[in-house]
Amino acid sequence: MTNYILNLRERDVGGSVTSGSLWRPVGDTDEQWGDHLADITVATRGNRVLVLLHGYNNDYKVGRLRLTRYMNMLAGGGYTGVMLATLWPGDGWAKALTYPFEGRDADDTADSLFKWLITNVDATARISFVAHSLGSRVAMNTAQQLVRQQRGPALDRICLMAPAIDNDCLGRVGKTCYKDATLAADRIAVLASEEDLVLRFAYPLGDLTQTIFYGERWGRALGRTGPAEREPTIVTRIEPVPKSSPPRDIDHGDYLDVDVDHPGQTIAESEKFLIAFLEKVEKPVWPAQRR
Repeated sequence: MTNYILNLRERDVGGSVTSGSLWRPVGDTDEQWGDHLADITVATRGNRVLVLLHGYNNDYKVGRLRLTRYMNMLAGGGYTGVMLATLWPGDGWAKALTYPFEGRDADDTADSLFKWLITNVDATARISFVAHSLGSRVAMNTAQQLVRQQRGPALDRICLMAPAIDNDCLGRVGKTCYKDATLAADRIAVLASEEDLVLRFAYPLGDLTQTIFYGERWGRALGRTGPAEREPTIVTRIEPVPKSSPPRDIDHGDYLDVDVDHPGQTIAESEKFLIAFLEKVEKPVWPAQRR
């Protein structure tokens, strides 16, 4: 079994980012795996490591449940690579009120995740990311550091689900922009939905607050509009995945939440797209596009 949990949280709810502790999920419990880091280096040699990241407002318990369940869905669909569910403190006791300040935790998490990866993953490995919501900021920041520092594993494919980052950040240079990572990645896929109510209403308000307090850019959410890129070198790195629109009506949590009528898949069937995308199937289909 090649599923792991990297816990970068100081506390179960809120708190700061840590340097990380490694665990192996065993049913509903976890086995401490910090004494086996050398084994991780060996296991990742020449292989792909899929880093999974939950989004904003997931405490430890919820984040762990969603990501371990998602890893099991990928394994059930035939994916056999090393998977690393990464838990980070993108939440707080005040719940939704903390959103304008969680960008800092996302960036601190990226710093810590980058250091952990270059220390413990073999340099011959390839790193892929699948991230949800604000976890996409963690993923792209980490990917940017891997490219700019020219240390550690190379980038492979990146899948961003309902990404809570600006819709033009993949092809721009500057604060909270990720052009270097986009150009270095084998390919980037964005799963977006116009029916995403969180990104429709909450994202613009939170983004505006971050602009006022931290001088960040203000824009529309990538996870609602899809990529707003025109530069040919950037466009060619992005998998052309049409946005979901009615009748599937994909909302913000549907990418990781289980379909009660089909317990082996998510509501958005995002895992089905991801497996095909990671296996480099030509023109992978996201079932949410189907009418």
